[in-house]
Amino acid sequence: MPDHSDPPKLDYASPDAARRRKIPILQILIILSAASVLMAYLMSPSFRFRSRPETQLRVRCAWNLRQIGQGIFRYCNDHQGQFPDLFATELANEEITSDVFVCPSSSDTRANGPTTQATISQLATPGHCSYIYLGGGLTLKTVTPQTVVAYEPLANHGGQGMNVLFGDFHVDWIAATSVGAILNAATRPQVPATMPAGN
Repeated sequence: MPDHSDPPKLDYASPDAARRRKIPILQILIILSAASVLMAYLMSPSFRFRSRPETQLRVRCAWNLRQIGQGIFRYCNDHQGQFPDLFATELANEEITSDVFVCPSSSDTRANGPTTQATISQLATPGHCSYIYLGGGLTLKTVTPQTVVAYEPLANHGGQGMNVLFGDFHVDWIAATSVGAILNAATRPQVPATMPAGN
């Protein structure tokens, strides 16, 4: 009597699971290469700055001004209490790098010449200093804790406010609504970081 049950399935008609899971070596190499490129981009400094929330950039900017303030204080100790005339003077005389003169929220880039003197000169060109210096002519005897020594343009942080370095070398974030009162209290003329007073 003939068997009317279903005929057995052929092996080649449905490959086993192991055969279906095989991935060609070329695909693995392409995936690994793409992952390497993506990781390199994510680890790059430019991506890290762009991806940081604005509050972190403000904190970094305030840290920059604190470093500038410490450099000014060291300069004063070495020059009978006299403040440097320019940021470039501070850079030339103190152990400080040109990085601290650039707000990470701005489009400015660090001064970076082939020699120290070239770097100092480049700091004096537009686009390499994010802060405005008012300390030229001040001394440790004439400065007060409320004296504005340096600040940044309001545009650095989208008009929301700015970091300000005061005479006792502390830094505060000043909201845009209070900026006018702070800067009006700074009765000295604004001395650009790139140009001596009187020029």
